[in-house]
Amino acid sequence: MFKAKLFLLGMVMLALVVSSCKAGPAPKPTPQPSPPVRETPKPTPTAAPVATPTAAPAVTPTEEAVQLEKLSAGLEKSSSYRIKWDVSFEGKDSSGNPVKWEIHWLEEYTANPPARRVTLEQPEGTFVLVQIKDKNYIVSEGSCFSSTASEAQSLERISPEFGVSGGTFVGYETVAGVKAKHYTFDEKALGWGGISKAKGDVWVAPEGYALKEVVEAYGKDVFWEKGEGTLKWTWEVLDLNKPFTIEVPKECAQALPEDIPILADASEMVTSEGMIIYKSATPFKEAVKFYKEKMPANGWSPASGSVEMENMAMLNFSKGDRTASVSISPEGEGVTVMITMGK
Repeated sequence: MFKAKLFLLGMVMLALVVSSCKAGPAPKPTPQPSPPVRETPKPTPTAAPVATPTAAPAVTPTEEAVQLEKLSAGLEKSSSYRIKWDVSFEGKDSSGNPVKWEIHWLEEYTANPPARRVTLEQPEGTFVLVQIKDKNYIVSEGSCFSSTASEAQSLERISPEFGVSGGTFVGYETVAGVKAKHYTFDEKALGWGGISKAKGDVWVAPEGYALKEVVEAYGKDVFWEKGEGTLKWTWEVLDLNKPFTIEVPKECAQALPEDIPILADASEMVTSEGMIIYKSATPFKEAVKFYKEKMPANGWSPASGSVEMENMAMLNFSKGDRTASVSISPEGEGVTVMITMGK
């Protein structure tokens, strides 16, 4: 149609040019006999060409580049989750010696009751941190250390994760039962010092937190390692909003024997195998009286070596083949209590 219009326009312009080139009236020609009139044959009509439909071009998905300050930002709005984070490094140290290691991190969280457990497996051994309401428990090499804090402090996240800034949107995929946006990225999106080359994928939930991230990076002084090599990691959310229970570690339950009395307002408690330390707002004399009464009530007998002074008391007890020593000293308006146990 467009070409036909151009053709007609060209013909009109040509006609105007021809007419504009005409001069005044020309002399009349000598009359000549008219030739016989012949009928001009009409051309056979031809069908107009039919345009072949062209397939519409494929639509490429477009999304803004991913911006994650932290992979898990917003994840705690969930009722529960587990995060599995596996990291490995292979390369050379600053002296050129071969280096190879793996670290495995598992974080578990429940909103009701508020609790968190982090298990870190590394070449040096396994480390476990459990936070239940206002109680903290740390298990390392079979020993338990427990303490108390405000619930807000207790449930603060201890996370080594990083963020992602930039990348290319690939499309939508389902991860952990959630329709997520899939992005790919390179070293520019990570902002890590020492990285010369990296590639990665991240899947982001509608709420804005990452459901999965896979990274492979190469460079010098990568992450914790002084040297050169390749770092790989996979960060993944599991069991999102699925019910499970986080309990006090068995090592910690064993560290606080049932027959050892504890003042009711105990705070900042630390326990390990054979030792308990805590603070209390109970006045010094009342605390001494408490242990002199409650230990015998739990089957303990007073033993030799006990000492009581104005600002310190050490009360010794025995029970079968077990021994216990309770040391009480004033601190401010309250006391610090240390209990050591042995056989």
